[in-house]
Amino acid sequence: MEQATKISEMLASDEWTVAEKWIIKWQFGLLGDFRRELFNAIAQADDKNIELLALGFPDEVAGYKAWTRGNLGSKLRDAGLGI
Repeated sequence: MEQATKISEMLASDEWTVAEKWIIKWQFGLLGDFRRELFNAIAQADDKNIELLALGFPDEVAGYKAWTRGNLGSKLRDAGLGI
């Protein structure tokens, strides 16, 4: 299956959380300017500031934590994404 088709299916599916979908969009350059810069800020923040960012952007921070501290990368690869 073509990667773009797989991404579209995953983003439309209820099997993936909102947080996971943010990471898919981030990893494949599908974010607008604000969200792209938000992820840049999250990626550079220390733990205290990540928790502060989570107050306003809980799904984005949860996705980032699953990506960097959890197994989301493996889960997405197992689902067929070339990450």
